[in-house]
Amino acid sequence: MEQIERTRERRAEYWRGVGRAGSQLAALGDADEAALWPSGSSAYTVVTTPHTGVVATDGPGDPASAAAAVELYVEGRELMAGPTGEGRWLAAALEEAAGALAGAGASLDEALRSHDILSVELSGQGAPADWLTDGRLGALVGVELPGRPGDFDVDGARVRVLTLTPLRPEELEVVRTEGAVGRRRVADAPAGRGWYSYADSTRPAVV
Repeated sequence: MEQIERTRERRAEYWRGVGRAGSQLAALGDADEAALWPSGSSAYTVVTTPHTGVVATDGPGDPASAAAAVELYVEGRELMAGPTGEGRWLAAALEEAAGALAGAGASLDEALRSHDILSVELSGQGAPADWLTDGRLGALVGVELPGRPGDFDVDGARVRVLTLTPLRPEELEVVRTEGAVGRRRVADAPAGRGWYSYADSTRPAVV
């Protein structure tokens, strides 16, 4: 219990270093997915920076997790007003991706050791139509944001803090076709144009 409290303190400290931490949200998604989190229920933290809003998981990195110690977040201009406005599709994608990662169990730890960037395909609930491929939304997990720490430490153990970056259909096709090489190529391309790992419905395809 003490280690869980220290993890919560370190997680809150991490987000205070990013921006102004606001409200916590209960799950909006599938109860079965929430049950896979260490606490048995999912929660999210809302953070505001001068130019973006962040919605982040609050709990999968707790030491009771059967999977890798990971927290996941999505960040973008459309989330500045919170996760229920124009950025709702990003919050929905985060919820679904967090459930998928929590359900991956030990295989997530193995995947993260083997690959610095992962990819997922999501239902695309509420996403703009031009972001969907056959009704699915692709996304990368773990695109590095310059100046943003990629982890925090709890009693010598590492908790990774990973971005969720939605993909345009053209970018998802590269990932599907080229695998790890494609993931890296797509991850590097937005940063080269100043987008980094921010999520924004107006971002053009970069491949």
